[in-house]
Amino acid sequence: MSRRIILSILLIGGIVVQAFAQNVVAVLEIVPSSGESALTIQEFRHLTDELRTQARNALPRSGYTILTRDNIIQLLPPDEAEAECLAESCAVDIGRAIGAEYVTQGFVGSFQGMLTLTVELYESMSGNMLGSFVTESEDAKGLLGTIREKAPALFAKLSEPGFSGLLAFGGSPTNDERRVLMDLQDSVEIPAKPQPQVPSPQSQRAGFWIAIGLDIIGAAALGFGIYKHIDANGLHSEYKKKPDASGWTESDFDEFGRRKSSELKKVNDARRIGNIGLMTGGAFFAAGLMVHVWF
Repeated sequence: MSRRIILSILLIGGIVVQAFAQNVVAVLEIVPSSGESALTIQEFRHLTDELRTQARNALPRSGYTILTRDNIIQLLPPDEAEAECLAESCAVDIGRAIGAEYVTQGFVGSFQGMLTLTVELYESMSGNMLGSFVTESEDAKGLLGTIREKAPALFAKLSEPGFSGLLAFGGSPTNDERRVLMDLQDSVEIPAKPQPQVPSPQSQRAGFWIAIGLDIIGAAALGFGIYKHIDANGLHSEYKKKPDASGWTESDFDEFGRRKSSELKKVNDARRIGNIGLMTGGAFFAAGLMVHVWF
């Protein structure tokens, strides 16, 4: 009976974790591969917007957050020198700096009189390229058509069952999350299975209470993680509210931008802390299940 109860709790916990986990995807601006390009700034922006739209349409909203252009700008370092230095870095470095699990970069070049477009998708934590596509066209309209044709399959890889770039808890772990898992591996000791002895009644009672303790800690951590995600959703709702800007001065807009950047940081921090709680709770539940099964 106790095994069935624990399995049911783990199943429910896994569903809850999956429901609240969010992967952040950053679609960086498509830029010319060299100093000059036949396309205008408006055309580059339109190509980037279409790539971002295809990412939003290809990925489930319940598990993925697609950063807008404004989101990415607000997450860049406030110091101008640091921001310029980061802008010259590779896509993976930018993805790590703004807290995105996945990031894309795109380049427009030329080849024998034709426009070329290269789009690459990376996992920020590992730096691995997960997919890409290359196309040629006589004009920007042809490049736009290729994005609409090939981008859905590129982004859809992220949500495929068994995709190696995704973890069971919803994406690449942050450094804090990795440290939590390493600490759990060092601190939670699962009794070694004797050969072929049967555990004594005293060992069974001790194992039962150890497992109950692990279950309680896991439930508390899961509850905390769920609470932080609910808190993040509330903060995100506040962040999306748009005030009446009539009569605002330029300094008012600057202050509003700084406040919005601070609010978005609070949302991301709450989500990261929530992920740590969910992962910790799942690990303790798994340890409790192993103790229950053994004893």
